[in-house]
Amino acid sequence: MASAVSSSALSGGVDVVALLEQLAALPAAPFHEAYVAECIVALLQAAGLECRADRYGNLLAWHRGARDRAAPGHPAPLVFGAHMDHPGLEVVSTEPLVGRLLGARRTPLEYWTRGVPVRFYFDGQEALGRITGAQVAEGEVALALESDASMPAGAFGVFDVGSFRVEGEWLHLRAADDLAGCAAIISALARCAAQQVPADIGGLFTRAEEAGLLGATLAARDRLLPPGTLFISVEASKALPGAELGGGAVIRVGDLASAFHPRGDALLCAARQRLAAEAPSVLVQRQLMSGGTCEATAFVAAGYETGGVAVPLGNYHNAGPDFTIAAEYIHRRDLESAAALLFAAAQEQAEPLHAGETAQRLALQAERAAPRLAASAAGWRFLPPRV
Repeated sequence: MASAVSSSALSGGVDVVALLEQLAALPAAPFHEAYVAECIVALLQAAGLECRADRYGNLLAWHRGARDRAAPGHPAPLVFGAHMDHPGLEVVSTEPLVGRLLGARRTPLEYWTRGVPVRFYFDGQEALGRITGAQVAEGEVALALESDASMPAGAFGVFDVGSFRVEGEWLHLRAADDLAGCAAIISALARCAAQQVPADIGGLFTRAEEAGLLGATLAARDRLLPPGTLFISVEASKALPGAELGGGAVIRVGDLASAFHPRGDALLCAARQRLAAEAPSVLVQRQLMSGGTCEATAFVAAGYETGGVAVPLGNYHNAGPDFTIAAEYIHRRDLESAAALLFAAAQEQAEPLHAGETAQRLALQAERAAPRLAASAAGWRFLPPRV
């Protein structure tokens, strides 16, 4: 399958919807991300960005804009991360034809019992088929399959829920989670390169997130990112109250498993303030997104400082109404807001180190109140000796 890159997606203001459409045309599942990875490499190279891979196939791209990395107060590297995979399946037996579900383990079995259409990929070929049943076996979801063609064990499949389509302001696609994050990062990096942002801004595109944050965990374990790097996870995440579809990208203060670092939150809040001044029509929300666990948690566990950005998502993991498998969907405004927020964060990261607005306000209030506090405390005879 070809993964031709349209240069128009990287020209001018960088059309993040066009980027997403290119990525959405390609199949991917955990351990089977080659088509998407090839397209991402081509898009990065077209934007003039440096791109390398680790031994696990995670991609790390850089806009190298820092001018003097040894100078005091030099901005630390900032890396945005997204994953290239999406729930799918893998053939494990051909007689009978049986597969295992890759990702979406919390999706009820009822979703897999109604003849879900599937597209299989193997040896450069494509075949149509369907899921006809499911059961839990040895902790995994085993899928009964049918296909119009014979295929080997190891072939992978994606849910055949239709091509990328735009309906008004809504974008429908099989895998918004997390191709939307990939597109937003590519857009932001391309803008950093075009406008020569004076900081080192990276993009990490990982594998097998849906199988348990595997690529991100290995990248964090191997210290793939430079010391002092601030890591920002970017993901399409289940819409929740306070993180509404159409309300703009979400500054994600945490996920189901972890709270993220104040440094990441402060940077993203500063980026929101920049957008409010420069592009007030761009909406940004802020919320704890507890609908799932994202890759920032893998970097939290490895000791990195982190933050998160989310695009609110409908039909999370293709779970549609009435136990149907359907396309995921996002709002155009939220995707464009995410790309704008990432670029604004990169611009903020390039600024000289300074205290944020909240820290400045708290320090000023405390300084003004210090004499009164000290005077009143002097009359408290019960206090222990002063330190």
